[in-house]
Amino acid sequence: MTNWNDIHISGGGKISGGRCGNVNISGSGKIQGDLECESFHVSGAGKVEDGNLTVHGPLACSGAAKVEGSVSAVSARVSGSLHTAGSASFDESLAISGSFHAEGDVKAGKLSASGVCKTTGSISGNEITVSGVLKTEKDVQAERFYSSGALSIDGLLNAENVEIWLSGDSMVHTIGGGKVSVKKKSGSFVIIGFKRRNHLTSALIEADEIDLEYTDCETVRGVDVHIGPECVIDRVEYSGTLTTDPNCTVREKVKI
Repeated sequence: MTNWNDIHISGGGKISGGRCGNVNISGSGKIQGDLECESFHVSGAGKVEDGNLTVHGPLACSGAAKVEGSVSAVSARVSGSLHTAGSASFDESLAISGSFHAEGDVKAGKLSASGVCKTTGSISGNEITVSGVLKTEKDVQAERFYSSGALSIDGLLNAENVEIWLSGDSMVHTIGGGKVSVKKKSGSFVIIGFKRRNHLTSALIEADEIDLEYTDCETVRGVDVHIGPECVIDRVEYSGTLTTDPNCTVREKVKI
């Protein structure tokens, strides 16, 4: 790898894919076919056409990058926009302060999204932190999941520890884990003269320990369950303890 040539595109250019060292695109660059490199940095506009991008080191995108295949790298920082038509895999970390869009599955050792993370596939990582927007049409899997942003998860969110601080409306179809906590973030939020509801909507929440606020859910199932203020729950199933706030609605309680 040390003998691979570096590539720098500062104006406009188009090259064939293959193996190279460090790739830096500060202008407008196109790469035709699969590209394998040591590092990949885009501060202008870069595109990998009809191929996959494999980076044996860091990937950084402060401009606009598009890959028509899949992306893999040791780590990635996206402060601009990165769009991949396939899957995306990052051994160590993926940090998003801009916009990241994958049309396949996303895997990262650690994923942090203060910008927008969107995928039509699943998302998995050891630790996932969201302070911006996370949207997926499939499942999210992690050891620890923390959110103070906005969520739209059409599948299952599964983590040993799920902690959600609501700063607007979020939707997660199903939540499962060891411990699930949903709380309202302090502060007032106004959009065009109207306050946001700051609610989580879900079909099923299932865990050993559950503590909910401001949650609308069809079924809550757990061992020790606390239903806090502004919750509307159709059915609660519990095997340990159940406590409820005076300012909540639980239509059915079942001890199992």
